[in-house]
Amino acid sequence: MRIAVPVRGDGLCAGLTECDAVRFYEDDHGRVTRRVTEPVAPGEAQSLLERRGVDVLLIPAPTEEERAALTAEGLLLAEAAADAADDALRAYLGAAIACDPTNDCNYCGHKTECAIPHA
Repeated sequence: MRIAVPVRGDGLCAGLTECDAVRFYEDDHGRVTRRVTEPVAPGEAQSLLERRGVDVLLIPAPTEEERAALTAEGLLLAEAAADAADDALRAYLGAAIACDPTNDCNYCGHKTECAIPHA
């Protein structure tokens, strides 16, 4: 599964418009196999997510426009509440973050949470 987190420095960004980079993780059933941080120009984060084939976006407070656009692309949104990207990822993989019930997971097709076991 491909998971992304918008960041500014090492901290989470509230939405995609404020981020200066996106941190990408590849997850294999709870085991992170790859972590890459890619800088992003203003307004380019959403297209970067699409090019990278992201399944889940951990994002603290997406705007309504971002939410609509991201869910239309089939991204599963999880509203992260951590201060750092790695902490948000651990919370998601530990099932401490609820996913947006309005869309399906690209990875497994289920609503609200991924049906693929994380551990």
